Amino acid sequence: MSQKKCTKKSAGRPFDQGKTGDIVQAAREAFFRDGFALTSIESIAAAANVSKVTVYNRFGTKEALFVAAVEKECDTMREGLAGAMESGGDIRDQLTCFATNMTRFLEREEITRLEAHLAVEAQHNPELGKLFLDAGPRRLHQALTQLLDGAVARGALAIDDTRQAAEHFAGMVKGLADMDRRFLQRHPDHEAQTKKRIDGAVDLFLNGSRPR
Repeated sequence: MSQKKCTKKSAGRPFDQGKTGDIVQAAREAFFRDGFALTSIESIAAAANVSKVTVYNRFGTKEALFVAAVEKECDTMREGLAGAMESGGDIRDQLTCFATNMTRFLEREEITRLEAHLAVEAQHNPELGKLFLDAGPRRLHQALTQLLDGAVARGALAIDDTRQAAEHFAGMVKGLADMDRRFLQRHPDHEAQTKKRIDGAVDLFLNGSRPR
């Protein structure tokens, strides 16, 4: 009785992580410039100098690639907040750092442009709006919640619901200026007004959150 020879299945060629990064970067530029609906996998593949098949093999769907692009932006901001997230740091400095970085992130032209595209596209595809919120704003909200959790744990703040407090703080930081940003109405003394708003938000938040 003959025996079948057992052969090990080849795992195939490993992914080139550099190419993966090129694809995500090309996707980020396309999605943030043209929106989701007007961006094609073909155009992303061409910009990344890879085949369309390679893009699908690595990400599966256009939606998954969109999430990867948004997460890349979110991670870039989180890297900028690394100092603020260090435990033991002064909570005022941490909150000011977070607020400043969040404001700079939101004020970038490509972020404003993407939000404008999504506001229209989500009317026809609500799931797209959820993908964006989960990959971007909700991850940043979680980062701020973790910052507050650390401050509560070391006794710097007294907050019962840090998730709600994070939402309140972010709302104060954005203020009415966030509407101005969305409608391209920049204040003549923008930098000074931004600093005043951030400092005021931090002061107000700490006044209501310090241990009594």
